[in-house]
Amino acid sequence: MYIQIAPRAKVYVTDADVEFIRQHTTESFRAKQLSPEEADRAKRLADKAVFVRKKLDDDTQFALNRKIRFVANDKKK
Repeated sequence: MYIQIAPRAKVYVTDADVEFIRQHTTESFRAKQLSPEEADRAKRLADKAVFVRKKLDDDTQFALNRKIRFVANDKKK
């Protein structure tokens, strides 16, 4: 599945990533609250601009980027 992060920019996410995104759509969360695998997934999605991250003194806080849109399985041009 693709997620549109800007008018002409799409990123590919797996079904497991989409499930993780849907679990964390309502509230922000911290890296310490996640398992190591989930923390790596959150970091990777933040690199793709799906999540935004805020670095705190001893932790990292993640929140969903409100400007993204889910796009049907479309070919990336």
